[in-house]
This record gives sequence, structure tokens and C-alpha cells, in this order.
Amino acid sequence: MPREREDLFRESNSLEKEKIIVLAFEGNDTEEIYFEEFKNSEIFNDALIFLHLLKRPKKDTNSAPNHVFKKLKKEAKDEYNFKDTDELWMIIDTDRWKNIPDIISECKKQSNMFVAVSNPCFEFWLLLHIKDIAEYNEEELDLMLKNGKVSSKKNYVDAKIVEILGAYNKSNPKPELFLPTVDFAIEQATQLDENNDEYPKKLGSHVYKVIMKLKKHG
Repeated sequence: MPREREDLFRESNSLEKEKIIVLAFEGNDTEEIYFEEFKNSEIFNDALIFLHLLKRPKKDTNSAPNHVFKKLKKEAKDEYNFKDTDELWMIIDTDRWKNIPDIISECKKQSNMFVAVSNPCFEFWLLLHIKDIAEYNEEELDLMLKNGKVSSKKNYVDAKIVEILGAYNKSNPKPELFLPTVDFAIEQATQLDENNDEYPKKLGSHVYKVIMKLKKHG
């Protein structure tokens, strides 16, 4: 029998909030570190929302979207009795994966489950914090969408972040460099999502949809 959602609060010594949001990630480091920092920041609406991050062990290298879906369903959806107002989100990329529509379809069959896709990668969401995308020409935008390797450890979007910040490491993304301009990232991501697609077919990131639910307003 599923446990009561309040068990999540008791485990964290937190008062009960109006809404629980659970996140499951494709990546082992970057996304988790970003949202952990967001959770501890002044812009997080901790008065109303309890944010729970599903941790991935370092040895778990299976980042395929269907694996993230199964993890979120098994460790959250099937484990607790969530309210209709609670939300369970997958944070995934389009990089390498062709089954995004199938994953979205599976989430629609489940109550409370949603997907926030970045195209081509989560780093593009980070880039939106620190760069006006309108300043890039069509050739650069096309290279960004393809996001090919530029070195053994960095792709094209990573390299664009390095051009601005001087350095970037997926294992230590330093969210404090991005979070102060999260509103700018939301604004740009919203503009890129002009067709309101289920996931971005071109350059874009729907992570903004999660962030808007988590942040303080006003």
C-alpha cells in the first residue's frame, strides 16, 4: 500500500506544504546541483512548496528517458499517495534520444506526471540565463542545436558557456552564477516556446515551466 505524501515532509523535518513537486533527472550532476541550489535560494517559494529531488547514484549511468520515467514512477508515483495538485516532473534532454514523444505519451496516461525537455541539452537552459540568444547568428544557432563535440568533455553549448564565464564543468556547474538572472532565462525560454509545443522541436527548454512553479512571485 502506498505511503502518505506527508511521509516526505516528516523525513525532512518540514512543515506540511500546500504542494509537493518531485523531480527526476537525466543527468547525474548538473541538473541535481542546479535544483539543489535553487531549493536553498531566496527565490524558492518554500512557504508553499516542498521540493523533493530523486537522487541518482553515481554508479547509475543509465540516463535514457525511459529509465528516468521508470525511476520517477517507481520511487514517487507508486510509492506515495499524492494529491491532484502535486506534480512529478522528468527533466530530460533531446540529445541522442528519439523516444521523447513516447515518454510524453506515457506521462499523459499517469496523473501528476509531466516532462520538461531541453533541446538540445540542459546546458542550453543555463545559457539562457547569461546570454541574449538573439545575438547569435543562424549558423551559430544551428551548431548549437546540433551540439556536436568540441573536445573530449565539452559540446558546442558547453563551449558557448565557457566563452562567457571563462570556464564550465558539468560536475560543478556553479548555479550561483546563473540563478540571479533566472527571470531572463524564463523570458527567453518563453519566447522560444511561442508554439506551445509539448516539447521543443527546435532550440528551447521547457525547464522554465518547472521554475515558474517553484519560484516566488511578486
